[in-house]
Amino acid sequence: MDDRFCCASCSAVYRMLHESGLAEDYYRLATLGSTPTPATAGSAPEQLNEFDSPVFLDRHTRTLDGGKREVSLHLEGVHCAACVWLVERMPHAVPGVSGARVDLASTRLDLRWEPGQVSLSGIAEWLGRFGYTPHPLDQREERVRAAERKSLVQVGIAWALAANVMLLAAAFYVGLDVLADPLLFTTARWTSLVLAFPAVFVIGRGFFLRAWTSARLAVQRRDWRHLHMDVPVALGLTAGFVHSTMATVTGNGEVWFDSLAVLTAALLTSRWLQQRSRRAATEAVSRLHGALPTMATVVEDGTEVQRPADMLAPGDLVRVEPGGLFPADGRVESGRSSVDRSMITGESRPEPVRPGTEVLAGARNLSSPVLCRVSAAGGASRLGGLLDLAGRPADEAPIVELANRISGPFVAVVLTLAVITAVAWTIIDPAQTLPNVIALLVITCPCALGMATPLAMTVASGRAAGAGIFIRGGLSIQRLTEADTVILDKTGTLTAGQPTLVYSEGPQEAVNLAAALEREIRHPLATAVTALATQSDLIPDSVTSVPGNGVHGIVQGQRVAAGRPEWILEDALDPQSLCDRLPAIVSQGLTPVVVAVDGQVTWIGGFGDTVRPEARDLVDFLTARGVRAWLLSGDHPEVSARVARELGLPLASPGEGGLTAAGPEAKAALVQRLQQEGRIVVMVGDGLNDAPALAGADVGIAVDAGTQSNRFAADVVITRNPLDSLMELFAGADRTMAVIRRNLGISLAYNMLAAGLAMGGL
Repeated sequence: MDDRFCCASCSAVYRMLHESGLAEDYYRLATLGSTPTPATAGSAPEQLNEFDSPVFLDRHTRTLDGGKREVSLHLEGVHCAACVWLVERMPHAVPGVSGARVDLASTRLDLRWEPGQVSLSGIAEWLGRFGYTPHPLDQREERVRAAERKSLVQVGIAWALAANVMLLAAAFYVGLDVLADPLLFTTARWTSLVLAFPAVFVIGRGFFLRAWTSARLAVQRRDWRHLHMDVPVALGLTAGFVHSTMATVTGNGEVWFDSLAVLTAALLTSRWLQQRSRRAATEAVSRLHGALPTMATVVEDGTEVQRPADMLAPGDLVRVEPGGLFPADGRVESGRSSVDRSMITGESRPEPVRPGTEVLAGARNLSSPVLCRVSAAGGASRLGGLLDLAGRPADEAPIVELANRISGPFVAVVLTLAVITAVAWTIIDPAQTLPNVIALLVITCPCALGMATPLAMTVASGRAAGAGIFIRGGLSIQRLTEADTVILDKTGTLTAGQPTLVYSEGPQEAVNLAAALEREIRHPLATAVTALATQSDLIPDSVTSVPGNGVHGIVQGQRVAAGRPEWILEDALDPQSLCDRLPAIVSQGLTPVVVAVDGQVTWIGGFGDTVRPEARDLVDFLTARGVRAWLLSGDHPEVSARVARELGLPLASPGEGGLTAAGPEAKAALVQRLQQEGRIVVMVGDGLNDAPALAGADVGIAVDAGTQSNRFAADVVITRNPLDSLMELFAGADRTMAVIRRNLGISLAYNMLAAGLAMGGL
């Protein structure tokens, strides 16, 4: 590989860009006078063909609307921003690729493509031409650990070499000089040189490669923001080593081999610790990976067969033994047992399950064997969605982007100060010029800018995941600290989300018909209606959910609808005047549900839901932060008003988007209107009708994330103790931003003091 590039990919970029038609956009590497070296293909032909196998596609990819497919891969060989830029330009170079996004920190590639226009193996082959090797994402952790072990070995070797150089240097410190013992003096110096060279230039070669690449790019583009923090380090190490080598050859002057070797070992140690911290920050997500079994027992025509868990499909019947983990989301079909969902929800109390009970992937069966009908597996399951949310690349926080922008100019300032120091000390005392310049180069460090700031975000996200809070990137963390408005959904967020029937009127048959439809819907009221059924074998011919209103469909040839009274009465008659009871129901703070069969209202019920005990604490917490809380619900206005009065939330007229029976569009419109007023809006909700508002808010927080839409729309997903976790989320964001600002302040003060002392020769 040409040593003027940080990796094989960069050495081939110029030629490959021209072949791919991307050269016009990219900086001209040819002007640097380099001779590109062809990249080695990342995968052998038989490995490339594996990407097109049905087994691989079923296991690792997802089907999207319009026939497109999506896959997440670990991309080996990504080293720098140029690599990220090149891969993300793939849609412009490879027909059929509609999207490519790379996260440099995790080397994760999210890819979307049209299978009819290009194969996944063809995409892998294109990547291989640049030296990138794609792997299934589940292999990433193993490779990250291997890289960490390699770094640890380098640290050990560097310290071993540094320790030996220090032992030799001790002789000079106690008085050994050329007059006392010329042979020993010369031998010690040359031995130090031989030991220090591999420590600095072999083990520490990464510093020099990154420094050289960034310096070339900065000069070529005339933009000092591209300078890497390793530039002054590499210059200082090089200058010190050259000076020490000359002193060894001539026999005159001091040598600093011990200091150079120790500095290299210390820098390598700090980078290894950074790797460990980053991996530790993601251990919570790794533990969730461990909550999914690799194999499942599938029952086919009465015969049990073993199948990879991530190859399960909706409709499969799986058997879960006592002590085993449920491999997918589904519904218990036979058997009674109890399950432990603490890994997912944090609730350690065993929960009973029986036929019809929904179970989640990752839950542990505790007592008896059960048969479960799969409803969602792999990435489509709730746990799979959380893992995808935690790992998906996201926008960086503005403060991180600021730190990244400052790092380059910071290095340029250090280099300018080094020149000033050299000129000044050449005039004052030439003998002190080189020591002072080297001291300035190695003592200044923008680590808090380029390393500590993004690492703080990563650590914060990792700790949050351990508490059941999954955050999509640092941008959400910073926005939480800036938010001045929080919109709170009522049902399932401020209330317990476990409605119980308090009032009912009408035949049980109507309830059974409605329950057949509601069984397919994930909403607290739907669950409550389903629990009232006395006949569970009714299978609907069709089911249509209308978010914010209810559900309708065909059951046993009858048209059935269940939901909000206003919505039902748009198409149904009320010959028995059951809806006359509505004022009495809502006056008690109950949520009304109406069932219509064949266009006639036949059943009405009132459901009560208790406000969470910690809801009042949340309102006080937000008020103390200076944040205005809004209650927005699709429930009856009087029911919502009752909850608002209980919590002391301010009331607003429906026209202002306050307490109203708001559907999905109304919630999203309120978010948009508040944003247009200059507010930073946080939306908190748990239902399908909250998805548009979650997606439109500055920060969307899904509580419990019961629906797939919510998981994709939200920036944050809370799986445990929703309101307590919400307060901890805000507090944790405050702590993270405080740490970052403190780090930046300390870094600024340290570098100003250190630079001043070094320039002054102190």
